[in-house]
Amino acid sequence: MTDDLETIAETFRLLNSDEYERALDYVADDFEMVTTADVASEPDTYRGPDGVRRWWESFLESMEWVRLETHSVEMLDTDRGIVAFEIHTRGRASGIETSQKAWSLVTVRDGKITRMGFFTGPEQARAAAAPPPG
Repeated sequence: MTDDLETIAETFRLLNSDEYERALDYVADDFEMVTTADVASEPDTYRGPDGVRRWWESFLESMEWVRLETHSVEMLDTDRGIVAFEIHTRGRASGIETSQKAWSLVTVRDGKITRMGFFTGPEQARAAAAPPPG
């Protein structure tokens, strides 16, 4: 579990830098991330390392900079964790700075992140992690 915690923490650390391309080393080829209208202005599905690159570069098209401030990483079991973080941005044209708190449910397999989902609160992330009833 420690290795998975370190994988998640290092990936978010690299996304919080100008080295976001290095975070792609931690993304599985079969990775999938769905951003919903609850947390994204342009909901979409992103697959594989190229999907993560496309997601991050879409930020950089309209933002002067983007930073992820990780508050905590809590492992739920051997391969899934919830990351509490805040995304900070500055608009390229407007110069307006924004911040948004978010939570991510992250799944790791063989040292690579295979799935990420974003939520507006820890309750939603925990609900998504719960096994289906019955």
